[in-house]
Amino acid sequence: MTERYGAIVVGGGYFGCACGYFLAKAGVKTLLLDEKGIARGASGANFGNVQVQDASMGLSYDLTLAGFRRMQTMEQELDADIGYQPYSSLIAAEREEHLPELRKLYAEKKEAGLDIRWLEGQALRDAEPNLAPGAVVAATWFLQGRVYPFFYQYALIRRGREHGLTVREDVSVASLLLEGGACVGVVLSDGSEIRAEHVVVAAGSGTRALCATAGLDVPVYSVKAEAFATEAIAPFLNTYYSSAAFFAEAHDPEKAVTSLCIGQSHYGNILLAETTKPHTAVADDCQDRTSIEHCRNIKRKVLEFFPALEPIDILRSWVTASPYTPSNEPVFGKAPVPGLILAAGFKSAAVVSAVVGETVAQLVTRDTAPWDLSSFVGQVGRM
Repeated sequence: MTERYGAIVVGGGYFGCACGYFLAKAGVKTLLLDEKGIARGASGANFGNVQVQDASMGLSYDLTLAGFRRMQTMEQELDADIGYQPYSSLIAAEREEHLPELRKLYAEKKEAGLDIRWLEGQALRDAEPNLAPGAVVAATWFLQGRVYPFFYQYALIRRGREHGLTVREDVSVASLLLEGGACVGVVLSDGSEIRAEHVVVAAGSGTRALCATAGLDVPVYSVKAEAFATEAIAPFLNTYYSSAAFFAEAHDPEKAVTSLCIGQSHYGNILLAETTKPHTAVADDCQDRTSIEHCRNIKRKVLEFFPALEPIDILRSWVTASPYTPSNEPVFGKAPVPGLILAAGFKSAAVVSAVVGETVAQLVTRDTAPWDLSSFVGQVGRM
């Protein structure tokens, strides 16, 4: 007998977990599927930053602000410790050529009413005392937030199950199931079918290939991203520091890039990123392996800006497929195929996850949303 649900969510990361929770809470019989396990993809490799100041203006910024406010209430919503706390963000122009883009980011956010600050000289040194003198020309500062990614995603699943959410891990979805031009479910890798009135694809870097089975050209691509964690040390960083170059270069589709992003975890570990390389430029047997190239690059970057970390040991590294879109805008909303909803390719994940989950629940239960998402889904074409 064929299984039937009100909604199937494909993907067990930030967005899949949030969609599963809010759909189940809204009374929708929901099944969440993930080919590996909850938070075992890019969302598990994520640092948990609830980022605001780097958001693109327009609808993305509106969604980010709404998400930022919503994330501040999610511990109460889930009745769980998700590690939410205020966390300062510093975006630094390390060279003169980075200044125009950083000034633009600052001016547009300031005009929009964000309490963002421009730092130079002593103000910059006060914000991040361990930063090497003269290493940075200027920076923008904003008090945003962070969560502990695993606590948050597991809490969404735990509470979702209390509302009737069904979760299946280690299940591979081979294709979307179409009938009469509409999406009516999924086909698993073993050939079995599961039917639903709605299918939500929140599969990160796997979104493009899965949607191609429905004849859709979804512009969600990915790079091989690497990150590192050190031993736990005494409080060292006041902020989550990121290079202004990161936002222009991190997802370069043609070459390897190392742009310093560094923070200190809830437990004192120094978290180091972001080193990326297009998947097309990586040998098949190296897709899930840390590269010597990036180990050397990240060490050089860290010691250039934070030389006091030289004696600290790196304990581990990890690799993930980091999704992105060429436009830096997400693919989010009702797809051209009826019954199919897309939620992938977000520039920042944690900050908008809850509001995306709530919006998907509204699309399913009310066939409407508080946002005009046409520009986001307008990026989707037919193959």
